Amino acid sequence: MTSLDWLILAAYCALLMAVGLHFHRRAAQSVEGYFIANRNLPWWVIGLSDSAAYTGGGQGFLMVFFLGGFSGLWLMAWVSWVIWMPLVAVLWARMWRRLGVVTSGEFIERRYGGRAARVYRNVFAVYACLAWGLTLLAYVAAWMAATLSPILGWSNGQILAVFGVVTLVYTLLSGLFAVAYNDVLQFCLLMVSNTVFGLLLVSKAGGFHEAWSRISALRGVSFVQPLPWGGSLTAISLLALCLQGLFFAGSPYAGEGWTAQRYMAARSERDAVLGQMFNGFLALVVRLVPFLLMGLAAASLQAPATVPVPAQLWGELVKQHAPAGLFGLLLVGGLAGYMAAISAMVNWAAGYLMNDLYRLSLRPHASDRDYVLMSRVFSGLLLVAALAWGAAIEPAELDKWVLFINSALVVFPLPLAWLKWFWWRTNVFGDMAGILGAFPAGYVVWFGSDRVLPAALRAWWRSATGWNLDGLVPSFGNLDRYPFWAGFGILFGLGWLSILLATLLTRPESMEVLRGFYQSVRPIGWWGPVRENLPAAEIAAVHAETRRDMRASICGILFYFAMTVSFFSLVGGRFAAAAAALLVMLISGRLFMRAALHQ
Repeated sequence: MTSLDWLILAAYCALLMAVGLHFHRRAAQSVEGYFIANRNLPWWVIGLSDSAAYTGGGQGFLMVFFLGGFSGLWLMAWVSWVIWMPLVAVLWARMWRRLGVVTSGEFIERRYGGRAARVYRNVFAVYACLAWGLTLLAYVAAWMAATLSPILGWSNGQILAVFGVVTLVYTLLSGLFAVAYNDVLQFCLLMVSNTVFGLLLVSKAGGFHEAWSRISALRGVSFVQPLPWGGSLTAISLLALCLQGLFFAGSPYAGEGWTAQRYMAARSERDAVLGQMFNGFLALVVRLVPFLLMGLAAASLQAPATVPVPAQLWGELVKQHAPAGLFGLLLVGGLAGYMAAISAMVNWAAGYLMNDLYRLSLRPHASDRDYVLMSRVFSGLLLVAALAWGAAIEPAELDKWVLFINSALVVFPLPLAWLKWFWWRTNVFGDMAGILGAFPAGYVVWFGSDRVLPAALRAWWRSATGWNLDGLVPSFGNLDRYPFWAGFGILFGLGWLSILLATLLTRPESMEVLRGFYQSVRPIGWWGPVRENLPAAEIAAVHAETRRDMRASICGILFYFAMTVSFFSLVGGRFAAAAAALLVMLISGRLFMRAALHQ
């Protein structure tokens, strides 16, 4: 690195601190200010902040595209995302804003009642923070270390220690205010620096036409097939991904979690809906632009076998091809993406411990100053633990972690995404079964039982009983051996079975609690016993809104699918297909906008 590169890096860190200091006083007034920005975020900040949190450094997209082309991206998430993102805009963004809570854990006592719900909310706070929040943070931290280590020549621990501290400081200063507005800055830096570099690499590869020709010769024409078909995407896998998308809208990493946190922080219901619609455009298309440019250049010049650690591909490209100045901007852009994701997840996960455990049960009568102080303590401890775990994750295993985070970890509780919102009979015990079983079931199925049962224990058991526990549950995350739908089907089926059994074998929630929830949220679905005493005019209005929301959802799915196909076709040099998909996108997009905003 040159002096200019170090100067750019120092200026970037100083700017983040300045934003944190600017919002410090507003965030320090209350828990609501620290975790939901006093419900004052506009739609454009929601969209940019949300997309920044999803993106990380973006190098995962480069790796997946380099290894599998567009088919790899569809398998990674895009089949599911074109389905769940419009559903969240139409349904979940509106419901979360109406609920008026600080964290999604608070949902538990609004939806369920009694002592069981109170105890479960405490347990959920710890579980969600550790099993979901900590896992995600460690995953993003591992990517940051794997990506930046080749550039800086630092160890993983040094990278996480230095830049983890910077992230922690501005997050502690101003909570969601600093997180959201720094996300906007960081997303823009990430896009600009990497787009310039992507265009430079395409130029070095001889231009687009030369890159397309070489890819066809090296990888085959299917590599840039824009539709979700081919490779690992068999018909059954495609069906599994579509099912996942339908339910993913209410999962911890989609319409719930830090995404829901931004809807709770929205200025209005309309800002929440518009923010998610904007987020869909950014997440499905805009954030991919620079990494697909890099991927085209890299795939046209190298075969996958020539890259020993695909997770480090971006770093190797930067070292080899980025000139001084751009090198520093790329380093800042990469850091920006990871720091945006880490800060968002720290703020979200710490909110569970603060709002749903400490304030609810441990110190219910403490001052706002005490609550804000403890919010910072929880955030700090959580990030330190995540950085330590992230340093221990092997870069060569990050391809498994990509699908574990995006699919396996959330498949088991997916039925709850619909059941707890749309079916009155769902109770707290069904929710418990789905949520608390998610991490252990997902981890065992995806990584195999050998990762859970120590080798010494398996050896002792074999010698003591003669039974061999090796490979008792195979690693379904090994997609070279098992199709995607196998692990998905096991987890999804076990989730339905566990949730429905726990629900139907226990009593329903009280009608008083259910009516209070229904009147505040106005969800669609099977709520007959709850709304049977409502006036006829109100029931008719609910039915009319349901029909409008269904039309909006269908138009939204078509819009995002056509938008993605048009973009992939354009990048792959298939201009006729891009134009046809663009026409479908424009028509469906107009209908989607009108229906979703109730115009």
